Amino acid sequence: MKRCLWWAVLILCLILPVACSQKKETEQKDSAKQTKKEWKDREKVEAGVFTVYYPKGWKYDKEELKKEKGYGNLLLYDGSTREESDVRIRITGEKEEAITFRKKLAEWKVDLREYADGKVKGISAGNAEFARASSEQNDTDVYLYRHEKTGVSYRIEVSGDKENKKIKKLIEGIVISDKGEKNKEAPWPWDGKAFQPKLSEQMVGSYTIQPEYIPFDGKEGTQEIMKHKFVHQNGKLFHLLGNKLTTYEYKEKGLVKEDSLELETDYEYLSTDNSGMLYVAQGVFEVIGIKDGKQAMQTTIKGDLNMHPSGEWGISFWVNSDPMKVTNKSGALTAEPWILSGLNDDASRQGPFQMLDDVQITENYIMVAGKKKAADSDETETKIIVYDYEGNQVVELGGEQSSDPDRLGYITGMAETGNGFVATDGNMRRIHFWAKDGTSVGSIETSKIFGTSYPWLEDMQKLEDGSLLLLVTQEREDGSANELMLFRLTGF
Repeated sequence: MKRCLWWAVLILCLILPVACSQKKETEQKDSAKQTKKEWKDREKVEAGVFTVYYPKGWKYDKEELKKEKGYGNLLLYDGSTREESDVRIRITGEKEEAITFRKKLAEWKVDLREYADGKVKGISAGNAEFARASSEQNDTDVYLYRHEKTGVSYRIEVSGDKENKKIKKLIEGIVISDKGEKNKEAPWPWDGKAFQPKLSEQMVGSYTIQPEYIPFDGKEGTQEIMKHKFVHQNGKLFHLLGNKLTTYEYKEKGLVKEDSLELETDYEYLSTDNSGMLYVAQGVFEVIGIKDGKQAMQTTIKGDLNMHPSGEWGISFWVNSDPMKVTNKSGALTAEPWILSGLNDDASRQGPFQMLDDVQITENYIMVAGKKKAADSDETETKIIVYDYEGNQVVELGGEQSSDPDRLGYITGMAETGNGFVATDGNMRRIHFWAKDGTSVGSIETSKIFGTSYPWLEDMQKLEDGSLLLLVTQEREDGSANELMLFRLTGF
């Protein structure tokens, strides 16, 4: 009796999946028949990786139509011309890596896990569900979708009268292609394998630089690069990414997350003073102050702000805007012109810089990194100039020729050391060291000291004990995300 029951259960288990699969195929076929019936009176246009069956009254821009291998672009509008139309809809499809698409989701503030679970609301196309990304940019709604089987990412942009009922009807006629080479999709960040650095001591001049890996608590897979900032203070590490300010307890064995503060908008720069105030900057907009997990200061200061540890003064800067000296009077921050001005005007420029990469106030100096006109051509070159607090130039850092060992690309961090100066070069993926007189001591390739392949050096800070903390992003080997890693350097 038990044996008969066991066989009956086994047969049922074998039949049910087949039956469910057949039901699903039948539903898909019925849906396809219904779709073809609806599109019987529509026009059709093919754009490589997708096809659009559009209703009467719509037109498409033939000059903008692109249909290439792995890429398609099409612009449709509902009037006689683009300019006279109430609605314009652009559809693009492009074959790309999964991490590239996920970076776009992050930029549009789409929660990756919710997207993976199909919980992001959007709009239905002929054979795909597009997630709504944003309606804040240029009066345009943006919808995103990735076809994992072919590795093609799709984007729909709707502009004009976004409440027009014609929109849904048109988008229902978008059919993405199922043809092409089969793509092997990278795992989601939470399923991916964390990058494991391979540390190796490196010689710079007579110094032996010793690296130490300080891991985050759990996997820190991120889509973004070139956007991470941090400061360390009183046993805490504060990490800024966009509109999130996360606090970690700093331990030599690793970082333990304590809490996360969501800010009203995105920020790009972070500095601090000895009082524990965090100065959070947007670049072109005002700086705010955060202390004890909440906003404690509102300022009229614009630009990225690097404050002196005393909190009494600092320097604000941003790309080619004139840097300003900022003074703190009882919590009220005011700005006045500094020694560098007219950055974007050759005729009125004061100082060598046309654009700025970074400014760092150290124990004794103000280090400024940026682009200046080369001595022997109209090209620009990256330099670091060290000033004293009164604005007098002390030394200039960075090679003149492409063959120079300290030729610089884009500076992401600077510090004064006991024996000179150090800077991280994001473009060159190197850590440069100089003596106090500006002589190049040498540089370290991050691939050799950290065992990385092509990382981005996000930010750097010198600690009170003289060691350096470096924040680095490196794409994982499985392509699931970029690993966010923290390293500590000693020995210089």
